[in-house]
Amino acid sequence: MLSFQRYIFLNRLIIILLVLNKLYIQLIGLINIETLLVWISPLILFYFFLKKPKPKVHQSFCFILLVYFMLVCLRVFGMTGFFPDIIELILVVVMFLLTAYATKIIINEKNPL
Repeated sequence: MLSFQRYIFLNRLIIILLVLNKLYIQLIGLINIETLLVWISPLILFYFFLKKPKPKVHQSFCFILLVYFMLVCLRVFGMTGFFPDIIELILVVVMFLLTAYATKIIINEKNPL
């Protein structure tokens, strides 16, 4: 089973990859700087709150990831989908699954069988 420390490492790695991918999308001119800042700010906040083993933090971030998923799906399937958008879609889905699974990890570490 995935330990909480490994979960933190994986989630932080995905956050860094998402931010770098979004920076690349901004550099090639697909989004403007304001959109970039609005998009990155929840990720940066979650990056620092990730160490707190509280299920509410992770459940709230799952909701934000669902909004990200909807926006990315619009870019990939509604408009011309570029390769960085497809990478972003994959990273958001993986991060959602990890974050949704975090509640179970937290509960299992607090109350082991």
